[in-house]
Amino acid sequence: MNTEKKPIIKELTIEKFSQKGKAIAFDEKKNKIIITNAVLKDVILAKLNKRKRKGVIKGEIVEILKPSEYRDEPKCIHFDICGGCTWQNIKYFYQLEQKQNFLIDAFQDFIKNTNVEIFPIVKSKNIFEYRNKMEFSFSQNRKKTKFLGLIMKGGRFVIDVQRCYLANEWFSEVLNQIKNWWEIHDFDAFNYFNGEGFLKNLTIKEGKNTQDKMVILTTSDSYTLSDIEIKDFIDHIIKAIYPSKKISIFLNTQISKKGIKTTFNLQKLYGEDNIQEDLNIDALGEKIKLKFKIGPNSFFQPNTDMAQYLYSTAINYLKKEEIKNKIALDLYSGTGTIGMILSRFVKKVIAIELSENACQMAKDNMKLNNIKNFEMINGDVSKILNTLLSDKNFEKPEIVIVDPPRSGLGDEAIENILKISPEIIIYISCNINTQLEDIKILTNLDLINPDWTNKKYQLKILHPIDQFPHTFHIENIAILKKLDFD
Repeated sequence: MNTEKKPIIKELTIEKFSQKGKAIAFDEKKNKIIITNAVLKDVILAKLNKRKRKGVIKGEIVEILKPSEYRDEPKCIHFDICGGCTWQNIKYFYQLEQKQNFLIDAFQDFIKNTNVEIFPIVKSKNIFEYRNKMEFSFSQNRKKTKFLGLIMKGGRFVIDVQRCYLANEWFSEVLNQIKNWWEIHDFDAFNYFNGEGFLKNLTIKEGKNTQDKMVILTTSDSYTLSDIEIKDFIDHIIKAIYPSKKISIFLNTQISKKGIKTTFNLQKLYGEDNIQEDLNIDALGEKIKLKFKIGPNSFFQPNTDMAQYLYSTAINYLKKEEIKNKIALDLYSGTGTIGMILSRFVKKVIAIELSENACQMAKDNMKLNNIKNFEMINGDVSKILNTLLSDKNFEKPEIVIVDPPRSGLGDEAIENILKISPEIIIYISCNINTQLEDIKILTNLDLINPDWTNKKYQLKILHPIDQFPHTFHIENIAILKKLDFD
């Protein structure tokens, strides 16, 4: 006797997107149901997961009964299962509308109670092939089938990617050539569950404005590549970018031992030590071109075109004549990109960054661009600010720019920014929810008993920019001004 229960199939209408870009429907009992790859206003037959976790049921599309007017045909053949992008099946104009709505929903208390100005989201210059960096993973199953690509939607497994449209076609050519190299030499992919295996990641970078190229192979220390295997690796990459031969190739070996801090041994295999990217900035009535070296471990904004727009827009909220004799503080500065641009207009920029590698790259880029009024400090933002504020000779900056990690500023950093008491705060973020929480503190907003008159700073501008088409991510510029400074 077969006692297996039949799957639950329901007709559902997609009613909204979550702020993580997931399509949501509700059944007759008002249970929240998340449906992968569905689009707002789709009418579908869905197979529901029998288990409910945290009040949420997961489901998958069995049949689309009535497709949404916002639905689009994905360009990528991997879209249904690949986690690289979640919204490629949504028309781009509607992706922008949803992101704008996310921002409005998040900041609705400010919108209702203040005169904050919200700009329409700026669309990406390119919606495909916009990324200047991709990281692909090696994996194998129990049958030793090889996979080199991206993590699948909602899972931990790697799917084999033939062509990724988020980046230039040569990225995929390299990817496919490395698969051929892997077939010849038959190394084991690294297994993160048991810590065994050799091949980990393949990182590919390019300078969008320079066409410089870079490939980094990351491995464990369980094996050492022979000279023949390295030469063959290089040859496969050169074949992928033919007729060009201008590329930097690195081997990055992760050395892990119990009880000892993990380290990396970086070895250049071919080409130059760095690639270069040029940024063309249109700010405060000037057209500025800056050169930036990018190393194997350097962070750089992944969408070059929109990074140029982002930095130009942020700086254009300042007034050229008013800032020329002022000091600016660039917190969580990375390689100091926006600070170096701003240095053209102010007396001095002080930048603080935790990553030692990023700080060194910033110092190299200062020399490359002949910038002399820029000081780079390596260390934790909160600790460095404590040290600076305890120095009686510290001249407090009038301008503070922050571009923190997704987790936001943190209480101590906010407290120190308030002690500095700058005239203006430019807060750039890729996470509007943590940005909102930080701005609530900076503006002294108590949502239970809001007092909109007892504030030190006022949120003046929200300016969203789409850096990541086909995903739910938003980059947002927030401008805060001190109340006694207009």
